[in-house]
Amino acid sequence: MSRILAVRGSNVQLAADGLSEKGYGLHLGTNTLRHFERMAFGTVRKGMRHGLVAVLHDGWKGAYGSSGRRWRTMRDDFGIVGYERAFEDTFGWGSGWHLHWHTMWVTRTVLDPEAQAAFRDALAAAWADGVEAAGGYNVSETCDRPGCSCKGKGHGTDLRPLNGSQDDEEGGAGKQARYLYKDGDKAKGGVAKIGLELAGQNFKAGRGEDRLGPLDLGDAAAAELDRLGKPGPFVEKYREREFGVFQVRKHYRTQNLNRLIKELGIQQDVRTEDEITDDTEGLTAIAVIPAATWYRHIARRQGRRLDLIKVAETYGLPGVRRLIESWGLVWGKDILDPPTPEAPAAPGDLDADQLGFEIMSEEEAKFRDARRAANEARKDELAASLHRFRNPDEPVRIKVSLKKPIRAKPRSAA
Repeated sequence: MSRILAVRGSNVQLAADGLSEKGYGLHLGTNTLRHFERMAFGTVRKGMRHGLVAVLHDGWKGAYGSSGRRWRTMRDDFGIVGYERAFEDTFGWGSGWHLHWHTMWVTRTVLDPEAQAAFRDALAAAWADGVEAAGGYNVSETCDRPGCSCKGKGHGTDLRPLNGSQDDEEGGAGKQARYLYKDGDKAKGGVAKIGLELAGQNFKAGRGEDRLGPLDLGDAAAAELDRLGKPGPFVEKYREREFGVFQVRKHYRTQNLNRLIKELGIQQDVRTEDEITDDTEGLTAIAVIPAATWYRHIARRQGRRLDLIKVAETYGLPGVRRLIESWGLVWGKDILDPPTPEAPAAPGDLDADQLGFEIMSEEEAKFRDARRAANEARKDELAASLHRFRNPDEPVRIKVSLKKPIRAKPRSAA
């Protein structure tokens, strides 16, 4: 998780810095749901969709779905290029699950304070309608708390400029947001640390003493299981979240924004999650475990996978061999030696297969030519079939030669 989030955070930060330098407007948005202790985390799995996480996803789609007229109007009115969105969740025993989106909105220009306020109001109205249509409680749209930063507009939607005008009413670059993104240098804009904020949600603890982030909840569940020797309330909540976050897209960047970042030449790490977490480089293979052995004698036996990893890391091949034999398995039959690494071929060297291909026999050449001709004929036949399928009203020309005599088939005497 730490490696993946580090790469994501770096990508967001590089994108924010590059876009800000090119004059694009950046805005940090937060969309939350009204929630209570009894409400379930839920899931977005097919056929099981329910709970807060389903409302969060469906509310976003209803509010900012690219096919909606409302979204197209906001996009044109405020010059929205795209957005980068991150999922965050915390848990508290008094308040229950708290699920929300953090979003970096990108506009074609930096918005003045009046346009910024209108942008926030448009996003808030769309979010409130989207959540209601998704079956959620009405989001917070008013607030009577004295001196609250929402200025009476509620906490369902928040939007703060990251690189706003230096003359705005909040003192330049959004005073309320600056503590998250400002690095002390006013000349650099207001986007410092946005990558860590947007991509590092899983490492953040929930605000308040009774609020736990995902890793905090996991630590509490592990400690509880160790103390009680059986699952308790923390374990149940952790398992509820583990089931609920499956298929949740925790980080998403729109195609238009991704395209713009590429066009501007902003550097990005394009490795997949598997490539980021790949630990195989520089390691040495010590054994080959056939699938039958793995599933029958290791994967389905409690504790054996972990024992195998620990022994391999600590004692290497001798320890693994002793462990395998202690399970009643035979080295060389159930577990095989690793393949011998092949020495790199010298420049100009040809192996047996390459030599055989170079000296092609006449029969091999005829066979390859016939196969190539058959493939070409099959390709033409397929193209003609597709043409007839796509043009059913086009008359079919049947080619029949009347000059060629029709010969009767010989009949065998029965």
